[in-house]
Amino acid sequence: MLEKYSFGTYRTTYQNPVHKDALNFALENGITHIDTSSNYMHGEAEILIGQVLENKNREDYTIVTKGGYIQGELLQKAQNGYEIDEVVKYDENCYHSISQSFIDEQIHASLKRLNTGYIDVYLLHNPEYYLMKEVKVGMSEEQILHHHKIMQLRIKNAFALLEERVKDGKIKAYGISSNSFAKKRSDIHFLEYKHLVAYAKELAGENHNFKVIQLPMNMFEHDGINAAKWAHENGLEVHVNRPLNAMKDDQMVRLASYSECINQEQLLEQIREIPNDNFQELITQLLSLESEYRWAGDVDDIIEYQVIPYAVQQIQLDPIYFQLFDSFLNCYKNNVKHRISKKVSEELGIKEPMDFVALKFLEEQEYVTRILVGMRNTRYVKKVLGYNGVEIKEK
Repeated sequence: MLEKYSFGTYRTTYQNPVHKDALNFALENGITHIDTSSNYMHGEAEILIGQVLENKNREDYTIVTKGGYIQGELLQKAQNGYEIDEVVKYDENCYHSISQSFIDEQIHASLKRLNTGYIDVYLLHNPEYYLMKEVKVGMSEEQILHHHKIMQLRIKNAFALLEERVKDGKIKAYGISSNSFAKKRSDIHFLEYKHLVAYAKELAGENHNFKVIQLPMNMFEHDGINAAKWAHENGLEVHVNRPLNAMKDDQMVRLASYSECINQEQLLEQIREIPNDNFQELITQLLSLESEYRWAGDVDDIIEYQVIPYAVQQIQLDPIYFQLFDSFLNCYKNNVKHRISKKVSEELGIKEPMDFVALKFLEEQEYVTRILVGMRNTRYVKKVLGYNGVEIKEK
């Protein structure tokens, strides 16, 4: 069932050789579908894909990317007066738009970063930000309906632009990635999907190019099943994201198993020999947090967004120690995740590897076309390959 899997590039960047090795390894071992977005590491994930595919046959691979977010440098430009049509100022760190002019601009930017002449599937990325900004608890049904009508009109207008980009060869198909497809229909921010095929047919007839919906789903979150079944019945592909990160009993649970890293103490001894007092204080603080994490994603966030940037930018750790530091951090993260995953699997009564069980659950759903798995290193790729009985090719 390897054909159901997609290499998810969330939190990947061309600046990290580990991510590049992982993508190369996946493509060399039979994974041909890649999912990304313009806002994944502010475009650096798209650049990574472009670099990896540069010396490969482009026709052998499917690239799905998305647009709508206004973040990073583009957000700064918007805050300094750069005009974007139909901009949704969700908060000070995130603006959003699916206007024709903005999506058109983003398609061209993605093509450049991906270093390709076409995008296989282009998705509007979480267009429901308009609803999340404008629809408030306590509004009348009439007010809520008003904003939902505006939301649907914006989607239809975006579809018109995307049909034009199919005609000129910039994209081959389009769709929507929405977290709100997986909300209960009674939720005020639920994004209605049943009109979408009709919009595409009105714009381009039976041969329209609306082909894909993407939404979060996993073995514990099932509210998106109705949307997925509707899409399947209407001939659309269903791409599932967040297969291993589930909300259960109002807590985030990582549905993955990790083997214990046995040489953490040895690596720590070597780390402690680095002659930098500020760095040593950082390590001490990191160790003090070891038993405080509640789910696996927390340790990734702390390491990637706080520890590494602080060590590089503030402490200015000598580059000769980077490899040792990276090895220690990987071992540290793995052991924290091992402790958490062991506890979760015991609570759930799961004896097989949790990621195996979670992925097989989605594989067995006939309405699921693609399962998007974040594979930022070769270990994760090998897991997916191994669960599918693939004989791994090593260089």
